[in-house]
Amino acid sequence: MKDFNVLTDVFEATDLKKEALRLEQTLNDDTVIYEDNGTVRSIFAPHWNSKIINDFIYNNKALEYVKSVLGNEIYVHQCHINYKQAQTGGEYAWHSDYTYWYNLDGMLRPDAISVLFLLDDMTNDNGPLMVLPNSEKWTVPKIDDTTWTIKHNSSESQGIVSENDITRQHIKPVQLSGNAGDVLTMHANTLHYSGANTSLHSRNVLFVCYNRLDNKITKNNRPDHIVLRDFNLV
Repeated sequence: MKDFNVLTDVFEATDLKKEALRLEQTLNDDTVIYEDNGTVRSIFAPHWNSKIINDFIYNNKALEYVKSVLGNEIYVHQCHINYKQAQTGGEYAWHSDYTYWYNLDGMLRPDAISVLFLLDDMTNDNGPLMVLPNSEKWTVPKIDDTTWTIKHNSSESQGIVSENDITRQHIKPVQLSGNAGDVLTMHANTLHYSGANTSLHSRNVLFVCYNRLDNKITKNNRPDHIVLRDFNLV
C-alpha cells in the first residue's frame, strides 16, 4: 500500500461544499469540535445529517482506487469534515491516525486508507497537508487507551510527534496540494501535519477512513460519532 497518493479531478465539489457550510452553520451538538477561538474545527459523522454526504461516501469514484488496494469488503470507520477557515483554522500537529485507531479503537492492523476529498483548493498558504514519506513503516506508539482527545494539535501530548523528532529522521516532508474535486489518500499509519490557515481562503476537506471488514474495531472506548459502528459494506 502506498504511503500517500494524489488523485486529480475525481468529483464535483460544489454540492458537498454547500452541505459542509450548511452543517457548520446549523449543527450545535457533540459531533462539532471547535477551535480555541470558537470557530468550527471539525464535524464528525456529517453523513448522519446530510443525505448528500451519506450517498457520496458510499458511492464515489475514489472507491475504485481504495478497493484496488484494500479489497472489496470495506466499510466506513470514520467520517468528518475538517474546516480550515480563513485566518482562523488551526494547525494539526504531526501524528499518525492509526496511533489512535489502534490504541483507542482496537483496529488490529493498519489495513485502512484515509481519503481526503478536497472541497476547496489546497494551496501553499491555507494550511496544506504535509506527509512524511515512509513513515507508515514506523512502530505504532503505545498511548493511554482510557482517555482520548480529538483535536490533534500541539497542546495535546498523546500520539503527537514533535518537530524535533521529525527533524531527526533526516527525511524531507512532502507537501500535498490540490484543487477542489481532487482526492488525497494516505496509508493509515502515515505521519502527517498541517499548519494554521493564515490566508483569506478557507480550506475545507471531507475526510473518510475506509477500513477492511476483517479488520474492524475491537474496542468500544469512543462515542459512535467518532468511531462508526455501521459495518455495512461500501
